[in-house]
Amino acid sequence: MQRTLLTLSYVLFPALLLGFFVLIIAPYFVHAAEAIKCTNASFCPLADVKGSRLEALYSTDQNLVTYLKTLFKMAISVGAIAAVLRLVYAGYIYMAGDVWTTKEKAKGIFRDVFLGLFLLLSIYIILSQINPNLLNLDPKLAKIGDIPKTPSYTTPYGLSPLEQGAVNKVVADEARVRTILTNQFHVGINKAACTAIGQRNCTSVGGLGEFAINGLGSLKSRCNCDVTVTGGTEWWLHSGGTSHQPGQSVVDLSPSTGLNDYLLGPGMAPSSGTNVIKNNAQYKYETTGDNGVSTGPHWHVIFN
Repeated sequence: MQRTLLTLSYVLFPALLLGFFVLIIAPYFVHAAEAIKCTNASFCPLADVKGSRLEALYSTDQNLVTYLKTLFKMAISVGAIAAVLRLVYAGYIYMAGDVWTTKEKAKGIFRDVFLGLFLLLSIYIILSQINPNLLNLDPKLAKIGDIPKTPSYTTPYGLSPLEQGAVNKVVADEARVRTILTNQFHVGINKAACTAIGQRNCTSVGGLGEFAINGLGSLKSRCNCDVTVTGGTEWWLHSGGTSHQPGQSVVDLSPSTGLNDYLLGPGMAPSSGTNVIKNNAQYKYETTGDNGVSTGPHWHVIFN
């Protein structure tokens, strides 16, 4: 009796499983005898696929991603059907065969089929549980905005308005810094302020770092000598990669005798490359041509 029930289970279970998959997949297939209205001149299916998964495959407005996603789902369905048919075959040879080796072969098929079904269905189930987007082969990438083009028109000095905008910030702060340096600290500035990038024979201090502003005042008080700024935030007049930038506490100073005596000692003259660190400031002496664009000897000073 137990053997009969076991034999029937090997046959009935695959049959029920097959029927289950047939019920699921049946809506995806249609009868070929139904009337077909073909509106696509390039391809016309022989069966009416409207309302089925095949419609997405045959539709010309679908892309490759849609095709692959539909094909993936159909492949799982086909694999499930094949597994059911394999179970029916294994049940048949188990029931019909009396030889021990035949029954063991059938059991081996049962094990392989159930393992295959588990792996087949777990691919979809696990990925959908972790993140449904993993099954989406068409990720949505954010569109990168168009890179703004540099205006073709230029300033009187031949440079773009974008560059002119940078110097506008320097110009806007010029009066404030000049007033502090010249009126409050009595620090000289050798030339008038620049008004545009590319302009020469000018010296800008607008946007100069606060360490430099206060440091120049302290230097004037300690040195009690002539302190004259010959280079400030006019970066286009200095070498490439220069530290003469708005917001930086970097200036060039004229090497007056009093300043040289204060930094090196009475009667001492600096030579090219001389370095001095004094009162939270680094001084480096540069002569004409040292940095490729230098037009005269000066102390290059970084205030900390």
